[in-house]
Amino acid sequence: MTEQLALDLVLPEPADPEPAPRTYWENRGPNRWEPVIVRTRYAVPGPPPGLFPHVTTAPAAPRNVLVERADGSRDARPVRLLRTKKPRNRETP
Repeated sequence: MTEQLALDLVLPEPADPEPAPRTYWENRGPNRWEPVIVRTRYAVPGPPPGLFPHVTTAPAAPRNVLVERADGSRDARPVRLLRTKKPRNRETP
């Protein structure tokens, strides 16, 4: 049987609370962009500076976000499928 190592550390609260919901454009297929509201960003932040002096990490950008669509459905989507401005539709030959 394995035991999990528990560290007796108190991590500080994040300085910046969760940002306010923001509207993005989600790619729902070829030339289909629909507005969605981003509710929660998912990222794994590194440890606070000085907590582990020999560990160096870069800031983590969100990779996945919780989006809410106009029909009320919610889903976790990769950030790479979202845009801040609606892209122009390309003409198909």
